[in-house]
Amino acid sequence: MLGRVQRLEQARAPALSPIARDYGSFDAFAAECEAKMAAGELDRQDFTVVLYCLSRWETDGTWGAWQRRGQVWEHGRR
Repeated sequence: MLGRVQRLEQARAPALSPIARDYGSFDAFAAECEAKMAAGELDRQDFTVVLYCLSRWETDGTWGAWQRRGQVWEHGRR
């Protein structure tokens, strides 16, 4: 019974975003980007906005909406 419950919980868990999948977590991705901004590899002004937008995408469910519908821009139109 416990195995069945675990499988049901795993099936209901949201899929990882490409960022979390590739970097292990969004925080790891952000830390790498911060290091690149500090080194001058990424523009601090522009990429701060990019990180903010990706962070929202990661936490507000936009990634999950895209997975379900295939269209990120539909998320806010409900």
